[in-house]
Amino acid sequence: MFDIARQRGTVREQLRIADLMSLTPKGKRVLEIGARDCYLSRKLTALYPEVVALDLTKPEIDAPGITAVQGDVTGLRFADNAFDTVFCTEVLEHVPPEKLQQACNEIVRVASRYAVIGVPYRQDLRANRTRCLRCGAVNPTTGHLNRFDRQRLTALFPGMTPREIRLTGRGQAVTNPLSVAIYRLCGYPYGSYEQEEGCIRCGEKLVRPKIDRIQWALCFVARALNQIQYKLYGRNRPIWIHILFEKTV
Repeated sequence: MFDIARQRGTVREQLRIADLMSLTPKGKRVLEIGARDCYLSRKLTALYPEVVALDLTKPEIDAPGITAVQGDVTGLRFADNAFDTVFCTEVLEHVPPEKLQQACNEIVRVASRYAVIGVPYRQDLRANRTRCLRCGAVNPTTGHLNRFDRQRLTALFPGMTPREIRLTGRGQAVTNPLSVAIYRLCGYPYGSYEQEEGCIRCGEKLVRPKIDRIQWALCFVARALNQIQYKLYGRNRPIWIHILFEKTV
């Protein structure tokens, strides 16, 4: 079962958060998109006297300086230039590809000066896939629908100039065609089933499938290949890309 409090305490997560906070400029009013438990919204109060914490479900928080609202990044219900800074991390990879540009346009629209954006960097979306036992859909790890590099991410924000770009963290999951084929044959038994996100098609909670001895042996080979690949290549790959954008139009 996913435990967000436990995740927040991990070394990897604390590294990501520290990097984002050191990248964020001070101001008067900030919008955090994808606030979830408002962990970062609380930290943002050290930089902004007014923090608006937005998520698909209205965050539950009662803290000085933080206003919780329900909303969707693809249609923000705020005026143009309403915030000094828009802070959006671990969100854009979940947006349906056909709505991704719309979401980024909305961020540009409501930011008067800055946007702080964080997403996984060149993620191998084949790694740690899951399969929904209800509808049969194959899910990318933790519901990530988009893959980003510097060029793609910067191109999504027209009218904004990247002022600082950072590649953060080390140790990204990687895989290969043979391992992918074996996992597909066995029903993806070693995917990210502890994730918070449900199935991308039906929304059902993902449950790890049971496998027999033959499938286990096949998957042992796939896992061994992935571990070798990780040691040779994956452990030195950056995990995230963080960009401070400044509005230029």
